[in-house]
Amino acid sequence: MASNINPTNINITYPIAGQDNDTQGFRDNFSNIKNNFLVAQSEITALQANVSVSPHYSSVPITATSAGTPGQLAYDATHLYLCIATNSWVRASFASW
Repeated sequence: MASNINPTNINITYPIAGQDNDTQGFRDNFSNIKNNFLVAQSEITALQANVSVSPHYSSVPITATSAGTPGQLAYDATHLYLCIATNSWVRASFASW
């Protein structure tokens, strides 16, 4: 997703030191900065809504029907456990290859 923030609409050379600067330049810069912040807020909100959440690692389940929520992961020295439905776990053995 390309950003719609427009940094080129901010005059980074304004105000000019040692000169009587028109206040319109300040207003334009502040307005453009504010608009860019609003765009950034919107883009960040959209990214947060679509972010891939890291799996939740939990304690190793005692049985295949131990408490758990879908997506939870756990592991020990011999197995990787995945909760595939509420209180429903599967496991895979580790093996060298």
